[in-house]
Amino acid sequence: MTKKLSLLLIASIIVSSCSVTKNWKSEQLNNDYLKASFDEFTGVEKLKFSQQPHTIVYLSSTVNTSKGKILLSSNNTILATPNRVNHQKISLSKSQVIKISGEKAQGSFALLYPTLVEKKIQVNYHQNIELLGLCYTLLNLSDFNDIPDDQTFEMNGEKVKIKDLYALTTKIGNEFKPFLTSKNLAIIKTFFDKDFYLHNSNFLLQLDNFPSAKVSEDNPFLSHYSSKAEAEKLINAFNEFAIEINFQDFLKKYSPYYQKMIQEVAKNIPQESFIVEMEHLYGKNVQNYRLYPSLTIPFGQGFAVGNTDTIGNIFASFNKPKEVNQQSALELGYGNPVSLRDICVHEFGHSFVNPAIDKVDESLLQDKESLFEPIREKMTQQGYNQWKICLYEHFNRANEVIIARLLGDNTKADMIYQDNLKNKSYIYLPQIVEKLEFWYNNEFLDKTYEQKVSDIIAELK
Repeated sequence: MTKKLSLLLIASIIVSSCSVTKNWKSEQLNNDYLKASFDEFTGVEKLKFSQQPHTIVYLSSTVNTSKGKILLSSNNTILATPNRVNHQKISLSKSQVIKISGEKAQGSFALLYPTLVEKKIQVNYHQNIELLGLCYTLLNLSDFNDIPDDQTFEMNGEKVKIKDLYALTTKIGNEFKPFLTSKNLAIIKTFFDKDFYLHNSNFLLQLDNFPSAKVSEDNPFLSHYSSKAEAEKLINAFNEFAIEINFQDFLKKYSPYYQKMIQEVAKNIPQESFIVEMEHLYGKNVQNYRLYPSLTIPFGQGFAVGNTDTIGNIFASFNKPKEVNQQSALELGYGNPVSLRDICVHEFGHSFVNPAIDKVDESLLQDKESLFEPIREKMTQQGYNQWKICLYEHFNRANEVIIARLLGDNTKADMIYQDNLKNKSYIYLPQIVEKLEFWYNNEFLDKTYEQKVSDIIAELK
């Protein structure tokens, strides 16, 4: 019996080429997932993909045969299938044909083949966040100015004056001293007194730049405020304050600083290849990845932001600025590859991991909460004082290990693993890594990441 499949897909088309099958049963589960079983399959089926720059097909496949054989190939190169589920990245820099070749084969195969765009991390400051940070700096300017000159601590093996870490903060803040008694700033302070100031970030990122911002009903973060009128009170104060202090003149004056800040960040972010691995691992596709470095947010502060199509992070400098006054020799403290890797891989990862754990049945989390006791003190010292937050951190660090291995960087993977296990008391890391890797190589086509997370928590010892 000859059977020709004519399933038109979003990214590809599967066609038969002189295939002979008996009792062929196929199922197109969605646009990029095909399953088939058969009593006998001899011939070739093809998945054709057109050329798409900066795009890959991430093929996950499983082949089961009780007799005969099946081979997978891409542009006539045989694909290795050592595991129950195998994963191959296939570049679409040129058109590709994935072939499923059978020779008197009895059994089944399943293919998952999403196309993933190779994303770039976008680095730029946002004017609204800069005014937000400036207002916080001004409201706390006396604290920054009054840091004792002899107050130090060790940083990267060097004794550093704490006052020096805030050299850029005080330089900028002191330029606006005449406005410390502004009525608009006083209104903004009432909002900061009620809630951490960076919690306003997502809302402000949806607005036009100050002083032209307006509140609309469709802002997805409007619910952060008790009413639209309350949100408008804050935004009107920001708009008026921006005019009052000639904020656009400040941005123009500090343009060389902003350019240098962005340059320091852009030169030190990790290779974006981790994004493809992350999206494949979690089975989710995000359109934009954005970093918002800030001159006005004080040293060491940061906040994760995002919406349905964006994952991002706002952050201040990481290192002591070495020169903040001589524009030809600026060194502002943003060029820290370790900290930027943490923001990109670790903090971006939370946007995938946390929602998966949030979907775990609450009774299961409570049933396993006693596992928090042996590490409660160590976790609390790191700022993680709840069992659920502890799970966020465990799974996110486990995924960092796995992603590093998928990128072929076993040295980095081992470093992350050992550091978190031995130095930070992530005692459940070995169980989680082992079970996630088993899922990836054996159950990936049968269970979602979210389902496996729930299974692992249920089995934690």
